Amino acid sequence: MRSAPKSAVVLAALCTLVSCGREAPRAGQEQGRKAPSLPKVPVVVRFRPPADGLLTDAHIDHYIRVRRASRGRTDEEATTGVGVDPEEYAWSRARILEAIVQLETAQVRGAAEGTYSRTIAALRQAREGAKDRETARKLDEQIAALERERQGFKAPDPAPPAVVANARKIAPRRAEIQAPPK
Repeated sequence: MRSAPKSAVVLAALCTLVSCGREAPRAGQEQGRKAPSLPKVPVVVRFRPPADGLLTDAHIDHYIRVRRASRGRTDEEATTGVGVDPEEYAWSRARILEAIVQLETAQVRGAAEGTYSRTIAALRQAREGAKDRETARKLDEQIAALERERQGFKAPDPAPPAVVANARKIAPRRAEIQAPPK
């Protein structure tokens, strides 16, 4: 059998080392040193959020699909599993959460206003039936205090139009959106 020339063997060894992503150690160099890394490939942006910030039915559908698939999985695993862009899911989730907060804020403010109105109405009715001056005076003071308190509430800062529109969009589907993963 004929032996290969030394230069061919050395060349083959160098090619093997380079193809494995390692450099052959040079004299006086540490073997633990890493080879220089390759230039990073730029990330391709697939999802571009709408400029107006409005949710579409497709965004909501994708969000729900990922939520249903997320039981015991990370968001990344769930989005990959159902074929939804993780960036789209994150954007949709943020818009949906903003809209839910808007809906709940309006609900709480409405409930508080209703409680004040009912309480003041009940006190006025009790005032009309008061038999003595002292009771009437105390009821008048309570009514005045509640009226001042109600008037002292700061009007809410107006929500951005996109948040208001998204809240209207998700309101009919809120139960479906907030349902726990199955």
